[in-house]
Amino acid sequence: MQGVEGCTDWSVDYLKYKVLLGEPVRIKCALFYGYIRANYTHAQSAGLSLMWYKSAGHGDFEEPISFDGTRMSKEEDAIWFRPAELDDVGYYSCVLR
Repeated sequence: MQGVEGCTDWSVDYLKYKVLLGEPVRIKCALFYGYIRANYTHAQSAGLSLMWYKSAGHGDFEEPISFDGTRMSKEEDAIWFRPAELDDVGYYSCVLR
């Protein structure tokens, strides 16, 4: 499906993660396990960057997430929360650019 400005929308996934406060949780980008699977290594070789966005509701996604590398980190095709906090509740989107 063609999206805005010639972008291809490959996957939408509304997985719900349930985790206890203080537990670690990993969210994997749907582009790498959906129906049309991209390959993370090939995407990087092609010069593409994986960007993560967060929205608190069903509205637009805000600025890209900046990872502090300690509690919240980006590791290849996933993000980790170590540990999960109440502020982490929301919708996360991954985009290859």
